[in-house]
Amino acid sequence: MAGSNQRGLVRRILRGLAVLWGSFTLVFLIFTAVPDPARQLAGQQADAEVIADLQSRFGLNLPVHERYVNMLSNLMPLGTDVDGNWGWRWPSLGESFVRPEGVVELLLSAFPGTALLAISALLLAVILGLPMGLIAAKRPGGWFDRIVVGGSVIGMSAPSFFMAVLMGYVFSVQWGAWTGLPLTGSLYDLDSQGQEVVAWRNLILPALTLGIRPLSVLAQLMRGSALDVLAAPHVRTARAFGASESEVLLRHVLRNALNPVLTSASGWLAQLLAGAVFVEFVFGWRGLGFLLFDALEQQDLPVVMGGVLFVSLVFVTVNALTDLAYRWLDPRAAQA
Repeated sequence: MAGSNQRGLVRRILRGLAVLWGSFTLVFLIFTAVPDPARQLAGQQADAEVIADLQSRFGLNLPVHERYVNMLSNLMPLGTDVDGNWGWRWPSLGESFVRPEGVVELLLSAFPGTALLAISALLLAVILGLPMGLIAAKRPGGWFDRIVVGGSVIGMSAPSFFMAVLMGYVFSVQWGAWTGLPLTGSLYDLDSQGQEVVAWRNLILPALTLGIRPLSVLAQLMRGSALDVLAAPHVRTARAFGASESEVLLRHVLRNALNPVLTSASGWLAQLLAGAVFVEFVFGWRGLGFLLFDALEQQDLPVVMGGVLFVSLVFVTVNALTDLAYRWLDPRAAQA
């Protein structure tokens, strides 16, 4: 049993590394088709010496295969450091084309804002979606069930950028005097003395907007899963022994119905981290999405490549943690 678990762990690690390698290779090949980045950075009227200097500085004058090998080797945790010593080192994603910082520093400084936004949106979806789906399953076909099903269809079909514009227009532009919510703003604002202060109200609109789609999906999944569990023999047995309806829902239905919901929620966390670009841009929320959007506008390819690889790493990590949680909820999965 222990050997099987170890082999399963090794397989998951290898699959995760394969996903990261594939993501890196795909993005690298896409960006090799981009016209000369050095000319784009220097401007169309720049002379040949300036362009050649930029190409040499960022290694753009090397053959494609050599650039690929160099960038891939920089990601390895084993190699030579800046002093030429061999050993463990921090992976490097290179330097930004337009900013003085390294790519890793830029990503790490932007990621907390996106993580806070994504976790807030997912918590909102879980806190509202699970009880909504459970209550809807309790009385299928009732008025609340119809509201949940209809609202979920609308929430799943609405694009994020459209909902961001709509939410901003309604709750900030039209009802701003009543809600007090700003249209744009990040986690930190400046007070009257010019000091940085935490502005939690700036988080409300982007979190609500980003959480609409996962809320709709989780409510639908919870409803369908709860309906299946309610028809199971052990639920009928519990009712025959006199268990109340609330006890049946909380003790016998909720935990058994959580497996597909948990899998979806974990996948949504990674998707929210990757898909917050439009929401962050509309609401001016300074995070990873805002950074990548700005990098795309300025053709800052190392930042874009690093951001894609970083999101892939988050995706692999979240999926691995989900697998562990799934095995805890269903011990039979550990024997598979």
